[in-house]
Amino acid sequence: MNILQTAFAGASWLAFFRIISQTFSWITTIIIARILIPEDYGMMEMATIFTGYVVLFSEIGLGSAIVQRDEITQDELSSIFWFIVGWGFLLSLSCIVIAYPTAAVFRNESLIPLTQSMAIIFMLGALIIVPQNILLRELKFKVTGLIEATSVIISCVSMIIMAVLGSGVWTLIGGNIVRTACRAVLVMSFSGWRPRLSFEFDRLKPYLHYGIHVAIGNSLYYVYTKSDCFFAGRMLGASKLGYYSMALQLAVIPTDKVISLINRVSFPLFSRCQNDPKTFNDFFLKMVKILGIIALPLYCGGIFIADEMILALLGTKWMDAIIPFKMLCVAQIFVALASVNAIVYNAKGLPRVNVYFNLVNVVLLPLSFFVAARYGLIYVAIPWITVHPLVRIVQTWMTLRLLALRISSYLKAISHPVYAVLSMMVVLVFFRSVYLDMFVPRQGTDVIYIIATLIIGAASYVGYYALFQRNVITVLWELMTRRNRPLSRNDTKGEA
Repeated sequence: MNILQTAFAGASWLAFFRIISQTFSWITTIIIARILIPEDYGMMEMATIFTGYVVLFSEIGLGSAIVQRDEITQDELSSIFWFIVGWGFLLSLSCIVIAYPTAAVFRNESLIPLTQSMAIIFMLGALIIVPQNILLRELKFKVTGLIEATSVIISCVSMIIMAVLGSGVWTLIGGNIVRTACRAVLVMSFSGWRPRLSFEFDRLKPYLHYGIHVAIGNSLYYVYTKSDCFFAGRMLGASKLGYYSMALQLAVIPTDKVISLINRVSFPLFSRCQNDPKTFNDFFLKMVKILGIIALPLYCGGIFIADEMILALLGTKWMDAIIPFKMLCVAQIFVALASVNAIVYNAKGLPRVNVYFNLVNVVLLPLSFFVAARYGLIYVAIPWITVHPLVRIVQTWMTLRLLALRISSYLKAISHPVYAVLSMMVVLVFFRSVYLDMFVPRQGTDVIYIIATLIIGAASYVGYYALFQRNVITVLWELMTRRNRPLSRNDTKGEA
């Protein structure tokens, strides 16, 4: 089985469980959004905006170091585990302190207990970092997917109960705590790994050297991706932030739930062929094509159907989230396509390069959000569709230089996804203007119209590949029906 087949096999298991978990998650999101008010979502964003930054240092990049490392011993894993547990305890204490400046910044004392409750998540999360990344290192995606699906389903049920009982914003906090607790129990049970009672700092040093760069890069990423919510909450208040937060939550669903799944599978595979340039480059181009095939129709379709979808699913009280949602969908296209760049640098042992790109974003985006938020809710999203895409384009160009690939090779990889989505949009526009408007009076909450649009859009997109890229459908079918076997080191060599 070559590297692409292995990636698809792993992704298929994760996708199966992700579909189950996301079905529950989306249904729960709709139910809770109809019960809670925008201010609850704004309060949640405020309460976690600083602790969310601290979360990025909870593993100090050591999880990625475990996956990227060629060889690793039990003593090294044990040293990493005890270091992370001790570090997690310190971060838990920091939540108690951070709660007070959080309340002061947003001028809301009720944020103090919400922020302090995040300490529970730090302690539970510290226990699962090592065993969870061992599962990823060993390519046990089926187990990883099962754990994720089970924890999500349990947390969804608990959140619905809390919302019905009138828990308000605590519904959102409580769901995170329940999900983390379930993951901790399941990861420790399924991994079968237990730490030894030993700790040697010298064994930890090489992992820290790699991991710190990853952690710094992630922390900078968090700063600029959360600066929009920070300034929106600071200048516009909890209610307006709630609209923006919901728009962002909906817009990042494909990136967080689908694209991240692909990247999660690809990182250990990229790491395995880091010393084989041809296989590495072929896999990179195939990943770019896969990201384009998935991201472009989801986001372009989301923009097309946004008005009807949000009103039908969430109700008219969320109408102010529609325009920010459309703008953020445009931004997420660039985020999705460029997401593989960071994986390339980490797999090549160059996480510091991600730090440099994130530093550029930290300089440009927060300043842009600070200026934009002064003009109102819609303007907060403008930097995402102006400044950020330029940085992502430069990052992709630098990645191609690192891999000694031509720009034409990259453009060729995404050409058919672009043509396919353009043909899909033409069909949808024709369908809306000629057929639906004539025979089915379209309303803002017409569920039949939404379903019809989704079916027509999907059919036209798949139809393009059936006509012009039939080999893609054939390969995917062969991969899905192939009996899979575990990956060996030799499987990463040769044509991808």
